[in-house]
Parts: sequence; C-alpha cells; structure tokens
Amino acid sequence: MPDRRHDADIMYRLLVQGVTDYAIYMLCPDGTVANWNVGAQRATGYAVDEIVGHNFACFYTPEDRAAGLPERGLRTARQDGRFEAEGWRLRKDGSRFWAHVVIDAIHDDDGRFIGFAKVTRDRTEGRANTLKLDSALDNLDLAMSNMAQGLCLIDGDERIVLANQRMHEMLALPGSEPLSGAGIRAVLSEALGETAALLFLRDHLRPDLDLQAPAMSEIVHQEQVLSVTTRRLAAGGWVSTFADVTERRRFENQIRHLAQHDPLTDLANRATLQHALTETLASEAWGNCAVFHIDLDRFKPINDTFGHAIGDQLLQEVARRLQRTVRAQDVIARLGGDGFALILRPVDPLRLPDTARQLLEVLNQPYTVKKLPIRIGASIGIAVPALGERDPDILLRNADLALSDAKNEGRNRYSFYDSAMGESAAARASLEADLNRAVERREFVLHYQPIVRARTGATIGFEALLRWPQPDGRAMSPADFVPVAEEAGLMLEIGAWILVEACREAATWPAHLTVAVNVSATQLRSGLFIDAVERALAASGLPPHRLEIEITETAVLQNRELALSLLQRLRALGVMIALDDFGTGYSSLSFVHTFPLTRLKIDRSFVRGLGLDPQSTAIVRAIIGLSRSLGLAVTAEGVETEEQRRLLAKERGLDLQGYLLGRPERFARLPHRLEPGLERRRPARRIASPEDGPAKVEDHPEAA
Repeated sequence: MPDRRHDADIMYRLLVQGVTDYAIYMLCPDGTVANWNVGAQRATGYAVDEIVGHNFACFYTPEDRAAGLPERGLRTARQDGRFEAEGWRLRKDGSRFWAHVVIDAIHDDDGRFIGFAKVTRDRTEGRANTLKLDSALDNLDLAMSNMAQGLCLIDGDERIVLANQRMHEMLALPGSEPLSGAGIRAVLSEALGETAALLFLRDHLRPDLDLQAPAMSEIVHQEQVLSVTTRRLAAGGWVSTFADVTERRRFENQIRHLAQHDPLTDLANRATLQHALTETLASEAWGNCAVFHIDLDRFKPINDTFGHAIGDQLLQEVARRLQRTVRAQDVIARLGGDGFALILRPVDPLRLPDTARQLLEVLNQPYTVKKLPIRIGASIGIAVPALGERDPDILLRNADLALSDAKNEGRNRYSFYDSAMGESAAARASLEADLNRAVERREFVLHYQPIVRARTGATIGFEALLRWPQPDGRAMSPADFVPVAEEAGLMLEIGAWILVEACREAATWPAHLTVAVNVSATQLRSGLFIDAVERALAASGLPPHRLEIEITETAVLQNRELALSLLQRLRALGVMIALDDFGTGYSSLSFVHTFPLTRLKIDRSFVRGLGLDPQSTAIVRAIIGLSRSLGLAVTAEGVETEEQRRLLAKERGLDLQGYLLGRPERFARLPHRLEPGLERRRPARRIASPEDGPAKVEDHPEAA
C-alpha cells in the first residue's frame, strides 16, 4: 500500500510552495532558513539558493538587528508558541516593505522542538492606506474640535453617535465624559431644560423632515441663545449643529434699541412714537388715547449760557421726571432739541387737564445740574382723536398746533387743539405757498414815504416800504406776511431784492436825498447780508452814505454779537444805520452806547401822545437831547396831526415822517425845486417781472 503520510507531506509541501501571496519559510532553531516558497522569493527578491542556509535576520534593518528584534521574535515564539508583529523588512535590493509577521514554534510527533514556521505578508499598501485614513481621521477630529459650532450626529433611536468637544462646552455639561451613546433628550434636558429638549425633538428629529430643507430654530436658556440647524440623513438619523449666537443677538438688540430710541435720554425716538401711535389708532381702543406735545421754556438760553454739556444733563433729568410721572403703558418720546411727546393710553378725557397741570408742576420744579441751580418751564399741546380720525400724522400735527397756541398765550401752560387752530394752520400754509410763488414771480413792489426837516419842510429822503399787491387790487400789509416769510426762510431773498430795487430807485433821485431800508432779523444773522448790500450799491452806483439801514432792537437781540459785527462792517463802508422804534425795547440805551448808529427814530407811540400826555412829551425831548449829545440824527415817526408837527417843529435838528407829511406811494414824490445844476432823472418804471433777474426780500417795514 502507498505511504499515505508520505503523500500528505508531499501535498502539504507543494501547497506551501505554491502560495504566492504569503512568504512561507521554515527556520532552524537558530533562525537559519531551511526552506523557502515562491511567495517568499516574490516578496524579498531572493532566490532559494541565495537564502537557504542564511539567518533570517538579514531581512531586518540594521537598527532592528542591533536592537535584537530577530532573536526576541524567536524567543517569544519558543516560549509562547507564537510571535506576531508588524515592522519594516528589507528586500534584496535594499528597499523596505512593511511586513506582517507570524512565527510559530514547530514540534515533531514526539513533542520535540525542531524549528519555526515563519509567515510574512507584504502590508506596505495597506499600511499606507491606514496611515492616510488615520491622518484623515486626525484632521477630522482636529476640525471638529476646533469648530465654532457644536456638532452632533444622532441615530434613528435618538441617541448621540458622535459629538465634538465644542458641543460639550456649549452645553456646559458637568465632567468630561463623551456624549456618544447618550440620549439627546436627556443631554438637552440636563443642559437646557426639559421644555427646550421636547421642542428640539418635536421640531428637529422628525422622521418626515425634508432631506433638502433643514429644520432651524433658536433655543433661549437664561442669557444664552443657541441657533440650531438639523438635517435628516438619507441613511437614517440626523445631524445637528448648535451655534452660540448670544453675543450676536445682544448686538442686534443693541442696534435695534439705538434705532428706536433717543441716544441722549434713552426715550423712544420719533419713529418709535409714530409706530406706537399707528398701532394705538389701529386698535379697538383707538379713541381712548391722547397725545401731549411738550416743549421746554427758556431752554435755549440755558444751553447757550452754560454749554451743551449742561443742556444735555438737563434734558436727561427732564426725561427721568417724565418717566416717573406717567404710567408704564404710556409712551414717552424725545422729538429732538427740547421737544418731547407722550401717548397716554388708555385715558379719561376728563382727567387730561389734571395730567397736564401735574406735568407742568413736575417740570417747573428747580433743577440742579453740576451744582448749578436752574429753573425752566414747559408748554404743552394736547390732542385727542376726532370722530373717525385715525391718521397718526394728523393727531401729531394737532398736538403741535395746540403747543403753538400755548406758547402764543404766554408759555408755561397747556392748550387743547380745536378745529380753529387747524383752519389757521391751513391758512398759514396757503399764505406760505403764495409767498413762494410771489418770490418766484417777482410780485412785490416798493412804496416810498418821505422824510422831511421839521422846521423847513424840505424833503431829505424816503423810506422804502415793502408791499405785496393782491389780485383784488389791494396790497397786503407787511405785518401780515413778513413773519410768515421769516419762518419760511424767504426773507434773505426778499431782503436782497429790496436792497437792489431801493438803491436803483434812489440813484435816479437828486444827490442830497437818501433811501432808508428796513432789515430783518434773518438778514442780521447771515454773513450774506454784507454781500447783498455791496452788490446793490455796486449795481446802482448809489454812494454808500445815501443808503440808511434801519434795524430794530428785537432783530438784533437774536444774535447780538453777529449783528454788531455786521453793522460795524456796514459803517466801515459808509452806510448809515438807524435804530427804529427807539424807546420801546429793554436795552435801548445799551444799544445806543454799543452799536455804530447814525440815527434814532422815535417810536410813533410817543409822538401820538404829544400835547396830550406830559410823559410822552418828556420822553420825546429826552430822546432828542440824547441824540444831540451823541451826535446822532433823530426822526419822529407817525406824525399824523398838525399839532404834532407844530410841537416837533420847535425842536432843532429834528426830522419827521408820517401821514401828515406824505403817504407811501409807488413812486417817490420828489421835490419840485432843485438846486442849480442838479438834473432830475426819472426812467420809466414798471412792476418787477421775472426778466429782471433774481428776486430777494426784506423786513418789518412800516405798515401804512
């Protein structure tokens, strides 16, 4: 019979030798290679006759041989039966490959140790892939640990599969145990509360969540705000990112607050007031509210005297007093400057006067700002919605009109809006529109009233008086339209036109005649006024000493320093300056002392009392005496009776003006007799038209 054991050995040997993917060889007890397969030759590059009989240590690097790694492997296999490891091995050509090595101790049937079986597999490519994967995982771990957002992968059972370090930090969980394996509900409940956890599960972990549309929401816990975005995964589960937007929301809230509030007082601003009033009027209780428009009295002098820092602190204290006075549901707003507004809601109409008086009393109490005692007052305009009227702009306008009425009635008081105020405002708006058209179309004309010597009756000049012809043929008095023109900002243009027209007319008169032009407060506040005077004189060729500028004390008081500078420059040009309405102001003597005047004009109220009121006669004589001592010319205005003229004619060096001596006329009524050699020129005249060039304006002329 054949030897089956022998056949099995042959078959095993052939099998081993035929393996090409593994290097299999037998080692003697001392590590000498006893046998070699094709796989070993393929892996190392050695042929059988080149390696059999050599120690297997030749496959190790010099460093590993010096460290005793080959002997250590054999010793471990002998002791433990097997040695397994990975490491660098050398080929015949000196190149290295990463090898997975298994060394087994071999015993015969009698149990005697006879050598080792060594199996080596080339794992170079696998190791390279492993290193790449490890590197990728390390980079992923690094990226996840440095993400600004918390990242959380959740499986279908609502358990956390993966969570980065930022997620742990953001939820401020105690300890440092990984979140993997924990239920997301339990984690969020512990960190953010049960309510937040249930809302997250309801809104984010939905099995029907659109794969293309993530769920987004915010979780607010104490002062922390988390923005959460969750996407459902096609393979199952969800991935959520948590972003801490606390600072961003705080910043956005600050920006929103600044946009809705006054930066100085932190009260609501005009836009917020408008929005609140719109909402109130749109509600069912729209008729049960009131608007108070409050303006501080005497604030501007405080601001100008003590500076804006004091003024700002005063406004802040006013805001605090208003907040302490009104209710929480009411709206307080600063409209700018020293203006405030209140929306009272709901309100008892019968209690509004008491509320207004209470506010006035609170705001009238003395203030102390930086140890400075300050007293101011306030005026209040009150408006309530009319039947069916829900327009917030109209209600605010009505409160503003009521405020104007309170100021006109003496300030430090309150006034309710009524329909007559609206009619008055509409009339004023219509007048302002007509004034703008009149300026554009050059509809104004000048009338001239003579000024004569008291003793001789000789005409020495004329005062130019502004008139506005109306379609019905009458002329509107400047007293009716000049204040509106001042407020509308038209007086600079009208005043410049008056200067040009008056100088051009006066240039056609005999050389001894002068022309007087009234100047408004607006002109005395503008640096353009001097330019307008110089242009008028240059265009007409009128000598500066023949032009007399008339000012009033009230016009100068609005900006005394600037007015003084402008008038000094006018006198330097040679222009004459008269103080109109002398004796009626608060500081007339101070004006005479300070300003470069050339003439005083006695107010008509004193002239009217001549011969009737001893005090008027004494005042007129005192003014004449003062003028003489200061070398100033003097004119008595409003002379309307022969008795007034007779009494004034007794005074030396006095000039007169009034209806008795000549009414204002479209053309100056020039003297019939002229000095020898003086030729009178009078060109044809017409009402100014748009072809004449730029139109301009002036001030408070005598209403005649």
